[in-house]
Amino acid sequence: MDLGRSANLLRAGLVWRAFGSSGAGATLLDAVAGDDEQNRMLAGMSLVKAGDRSLDLIEQAHASGNATPQMARLVADIGGPRARPMLTEMTAEPGPLADAASDSLDLLDRIDDVEGSD
Repeated sequence: MDLGRSANLLRAGLVWRAFGSSGAGATLLDAVAGDDEQNRMLAGMSLVKAGDRSLDLIEQAHASGNATPQMARLVADIGGPRARPMLTEMTAEPGPLADAASDSLDLLDRIDDVEGSD
């Protein structure tokens, strides 16, 4: 565990949520796509807390061909009316991203089923 890197991610998360800094957003996306589980978790929490702003960032990453399966999973965690269309678009080409997007769509379906039974 790299405490300096974790502190930088927490800082980037605060800056991303408060100001929408593109540099902070890029730092978070890099960490989400990285190998360090703790850093993925810290970055993911910040992106989920930022909501729609993070969907914009993930959508840009997808449009430029840089989306990862972890990003597709975050789309489901963020939710909202844009989540399903984004995930559906991510399923267009076979591969790990499409698999994660499909799993995320299944998760949203299960959530809808539970919420509908209340």
